[in-house]
Amino acid sequence: MRSVIALLSVMVFFPGVVFAKSLYVSGYREVGVRTSPDSEGTIMVTLKTGDEVTLVSGTGEYYLVSLPGGSRGYVPKSGMTDQEPAEVRLQKLDQKTQQQIKELQAKTEEQERQLAALRQDRGQLDTARKQAETKASEQAKRAVELEAQQDAIVRDFYIQWFLAGAGVLGAGFLLGWIWRGIAQRSRRAGLSFGR
Repeated sequence: MRSVIALLSVMVFFPGVVFAKSLYVSGYREVGVRTSPDSEGTIMVTLKTGDEVTLVSGTGEYYLVSLPGGSRGYVPKSGMTDQEPAEVRLQKLDQKTQQQIKELQAKTEEQERQLAALRQDRGQLDTARKQAETKASEQAKRAVELEAQQDAIVRDFYIQWFLAGAGVLGAGFLLGWIWRGIAQRSRRAGLSFGR
């Protein structure tokens, strides 16, 4: 409850603080901040186009404004506007544009660093790929050589078995021929070998 009362008190006694509205010097001119709400008041300070003050209240043809330093004075309503002058908007837009340019340049530099790193990685991958291709080619050649050696071993194995079989067949034929010759001679001689 006390905070609500305190807030209402501030709003009643200091409306400029609660409802602060910025005012700017309109057009391309200078406006004097006076000590009283008329042309007779002493000029405390001169505002130039784009200078900003805070509206406290309005009295007749004058606004009571608060200056950036904290002092207060009166300015003619005809010389003030609540819209920022084009020059101020242009300056703010230029600052915003410059900030965006800096951000984009930073992003571009970061992307260029990333691109350089990716190119380096690609170079390493290309080197690794070439090495892998070379190794695969060497292994393919070695596989062909081993396959040729295996074919030669199998061929030699078959030849050995063929020759062994032929030798057994030849030995059997020779023994049979020799045995037959012995048997024929023995029959001529009258000997019989178990027949």
